Amino acid sequence: MSDDMVMHFSSNSSNQSDHSLPDKIAKLEARLTGKTASSAKLQPQQQQQQQQQQLSGWSSSSAAVKVVASAPAGLSEASISDSDDENTGDFLIRANTKKRQKLQEFSNSSVVDYAEPQEAAYDGRKNDAETKTGLDVNKKKQGRGRGSSTGRGRGSKTNNDVTKAQSLPAPVSAPKCQLDVSDQKDFRPDGQLRNGECSLQNEDVSSLRAKITMLEEELCKSRRDSSEYHDLFRKLENEVKDLKDQEQQGKQKTTKVISDLLISVSKTERQEARTKVRHDSLRLGSVGVLRTGTIIAETWEDGQMLKDLNAQLRQLLETKEVIERQRKFLKKRQNGDKSDGTETESGAQEDDIIPDEIYKSRLASIKREEEVVLRERERYELEKGQLMKEMKRIRDEDGSRFNNFPVLNCRYALLNLLGKGGFSEVYKAYDLVDHRYVACKLHGLNAQWSEEKKQSYIRHAMREYDIHKDLVHHHIVRLWDKFRIDLDTFCTVLEYCSGKDLDAVLKATPNLPEKEARIIIVQIVQGLVYLNKRSQKIIHYDLKPGNVLFDEFGVAKVTDFGLSKIVEDNAGSQGMELTSQGAGTYWYLPPECFELSRTPMISSKVDVWSVGILFYQMLFRKRPFGHDQSQERILREDTIIKAKKVEFPAKPAISNEAKDLIRRCLTYNQADRPDVLTLAQDPYLSYTKK
Repeated sequence: MSDDMVMHFSSNSSNQSDHSLPDKIAKLEARLTGKTASSAKLQPQQQQQQQQQQLSGWSSSSAAVKVVASAPAGLSEASISDSDDENTGDFLIRANTKKRQKLQEFSNSSVVDYAEPQEAAYDGRKNDAETKTGLDVNKKKQGRGRGSSTGRGRGSKTNNDVTKAQSLPAPVSAPKCQLDVSDQKDFRPDGQLRNGECSLQNEDVSSLRAKITMLEEELCKSRRDSSEYHDLFRKLENEVKDLKDQEQQGKQKTTKVISDLLISVSKTERQEARTKVRHDSLRLGSVGVLRTGTIIAETWEDGQMLKDLNAQLRQLLETKEVIERQRKFLKKRQNGDKSDGTETESGAQEDDIIPDEIYKSRLASIKREEEVVLRERERYELEKGQLMKEMKRIRDEDGSRFNNFPVLNCRYALLNLLGKGGFSEVYKAYDLVDHRYVACKLHGLNAQWSEEKKQSYIRHAMREYDIHKDLVHHHIVRLWDKFRIDLDTFCTVLEYCSGKDLDAVLKATPNLPEKEARIIIVQIVQGLVYLNKRSQKIIHYDLKPGNVLFDEFGVAKVTDFGLSKIVEDNAGSQGMELTSQGAGTYWYLPPECFELSRTPMISSKVDVWSVGILFYQMLFRKRPFGHDQSQERILREDTIIKAKKVEFPAKPAISNEAKDLIRRCLTYNQADRPDVLTLAQDPYLSYTKK
């Protein structure tokens, strides 16, 4: 029986490549022959071999052969009946037949379709095998019972029971062994499937390992490149740092050199200015000190030029008087001869006529000389005014605490003082960052002021800055910067205009030609148009010759927005209320600014009136209303309120278009006066090619 089973298992195992099959057959023979020791010895070897196969990856999940415990000791081969052999053989045949069918189905189906129902099929076969095993066991029990009663007799009950007790385990263990072997056969297709999968997985693993190797090489190369780049980056970073340090040092050296040169030039200019003042003082005059008791007052002492001009003028007057006496004497003599009744000869008449003509010619010459002297005196007055202004500037510069060429805000190198107002000083400065000349306006708070007054002045200056900072137009002075110097001083940085202001131009020139005055007015009006085309319109309110500057090319620029007004969006056609009545320069303000009965309403028409005054002053060298009056007198005598009509001098002659423009600007009634945008459309202010 055992040989047949060995052959049977050998034939079934020829189609599969299970390396543990000889061990399994040996275990089965050992079980059938009762060699339990051999079976126990082979079982650890089988487990070790399966573990090695799993670790090597050649079989992902090989099913272990479950060997049931061997028959108990003393059980011989003869105790197994023929019915057991037949039943066992039939079961193995049926199991092998089913297994071949399963193998054929597996070979015709795909790996994926077979893998999922494999476990369910195994469970069904196992249930069938257990059912058949139970039936075989019952039949064996019945056959053994009958054989015992027939062959050994009914009386041997004890022996029969012992025989049953010894023969019962063998039929049960035999089907279990057959079930385990059939289970191993059922797993063979799954092993083949897993072997195929393992071969594919091995290929994938090999491919992945190759990719990993390649990626590792690329990673090593990238790390080397990264290290090189990092080293290069650090090298370049150090070079950039060195270059920046060199650049910074170069900038510092350049700044120092420029600052030193500027200081040197400014010192030279200061020295030249003082030398010129001393020289002009000898020629034009100087400021003296007059003591009256305990009162010390300054007085002007005329210079040699004025003395010479006065002497020349006196001499001309004396000569003129002498000639006039000679003419009178000659006429008296001629009249005396006629009264005597004597007739003079023709030669005598000529002697009397010729001297008279000579006297007339000499008087005409003296008159021309007097005009020259008078013009010289006028020029002297202009030079005297310039000298007095320069002397005041030098005195203010010497008394300023910023006269030692400081660099403010680490950027602006102060050079020379341009002028000083009531609460501020304006210095010419150089921007060491943008490399350009600027004007630094230094606002100083009086230490004796109350805190309220200081805050009021600061608010006023900040308001001017807020208005001026966003204005960008070529006929408006730019505001570049602002910063604080100390608790009581702050600075605003403005565009520097190297030319004179309009006030200095008018003082240096008797009167401007209409052509020059016209182009200046056109530039001023263009700046005002810009102020009135913004989203928030601005009224300058303080247009005067001192607030019109010229750059090196003669371009006129409007400056000083300290009294400017921002017109609110809700302001009506009449404008806005004047809350700062009394401020401003009275000669250039319209009549509505002097109304005391009610709060004045102002608009851009205030600036239009100022434009008319400026144009008139440039053409005729005087203001049309209150020219020789002080502001106090203008306010006291209501000079501007009474200025209802403008009068034009006979000389110099100007065009009717210029007179019409002045009349429009100086319209007394505010409602009839044009605003800035309407005035800009006047044909006289537009230039068209002919």
